[in-house]
Amino acid sequence: MWNAALIEDLASADEAVQCAAEQALVRAGAAAVPALVDELCRTPPRVDRTVTGALLARIGAPAFTPLTDVMTRHRVRQVRRTARFALSWMRLDDLTPYAEALSHPDPRVRTQAAIGLRHAGARALPYATALLELLGDPDADVRRHAVAAVTALGPQAVPALLRIRAGGPGRCRLAALTALAGIDPAVIAERDRAALARLIRIKSRTEQPEPMRPCGTWLALPTTDQAAVLAALDLSDAQPVTLRLGTAAWWHDQHADAATMGHRLHARVFVTPAVDGWTLVFGLPTALAHATDPGSWSRAARDLCARLSARFGAAHLYGMACTDGWTVWCLAEHGTVLRYFEADGERCGPRHPAEEGFLLPGEQPDLPADAYAGVDPADPGAWAARRADLAERHAIPQTCHATDIAAATSADPSTFGPHTRMTGRAVLALTACGRAYGTAPGALEI
Repeated sequence: MWNAALIEDLASADEAVQCAAEQALVRAGAAAVPALVDELCRTPPRVDRTVTGALLARIGAPAFTPLTDVMTRHRVRQVRRTARFALSWMRLDDLTPYAEALSHPDPRVRTQAAIGLRHAGARALPYATALLELLGDPDADVRRHAVAAVTALGPQAVPALLRIRAGGPGRCRLAALTALAGIDPAVIAERDRAALARLIRIKSRTEQPEPMRPCGTWLALPTTDQAAVLAALDLSDAQPVTLRLGTAAWWHDQHADAATMGHRLHARVFVTPAVDGWTLVFGLPTALAHATDPGSWSRAARDLCARLSARFGAAHLYGMACTDGWTVWCLAEHGTVLRYFEADGERCGPRHPAEEGFLLPGEQPDLPADAYAGVDPADPGAWAARRADLAERHAIPQTCHATDIAAATSADPSTFGPHTRMTGRAVLALTACGRAYGTAPGALEI
């Protein structure tokens, strides 16, 4: 009965009452699990399921088996998802429940156990043998998370991974190579390096360009002389790669943990073959990477484009973020910046012809004052429907982004496909930071 009262207190509008109930339920431990699981499965719930799931995760081991049952058996997707979240983030001083779950017959449970051990990092070392066996799991999702968990063990897992690479079992060898790449690519055996180089050469012969999802900055230079581009940007140690691998490296570095990677975040760039006479460079040259505040970054971008355009006749910089509306472009010719535009940032130069027919980011169309009258701002569907109707009735232009400007001024990587004509080879090259600090570890798709 007391548990039921505490559950009701969790739904209270009084934050002090909520907090007291949470603390009491966590102190109760195993005794509180049945009531919390019942509330998690209740439809509709009285308490936000994320709150219930977080409390079960804090209680830890006593909630482990009940949560696995909910995750694998409950009919409501949101309930299963919350149970999965709670299993992944349990506060366990003793990791035995995760270790035992690695052999569970349901692959979803094995996956959550691997995720939990990955979060534990080096604390999971006593269970390394079981994790290594999971590298050969028949389920692809389990294998992927087992690789991540083994990678999180760090350098202490390297000897065992090298033994798997050398002597098997064969079903684990590819996953072991992936884990080694995530821990320290330098430890990969020369034989494996040679095999990867051969694979890259073979795939590059028949590879078709694919659309890229831009997130970060890239340069476009009107030249097919890749060596000149590398020299102008102080890039070295160029290694041939597939387009897919180069794209994966760019995406990986853009989303790596800045706190742990430091200068390795901008240690390499992806340089494409010539695309309709333009060479594209994805990543941050050192001059931009070391400009940390917005003002100095925009100045560095303009200076870089001006310098490169004096060498190649023109130089364009573009940038987009996959998580918000940030976008930027800088267009320079013969040593002079013609246009610089950054959403919510600096701008210089007159409107460029490539921007004609578009709204600029942040620019509002001229609409009647009552254009959105009667539309609930909290209803995104209704809001989008009204916006689409207004755009059609008032011929409102689309808002442009860097890819739109790139399409009009050089080459748009988001539209790459079998129709895209490329000549030459793709390479990954090191920046000055790459030469000094090495590159970010991680396996990349070939």
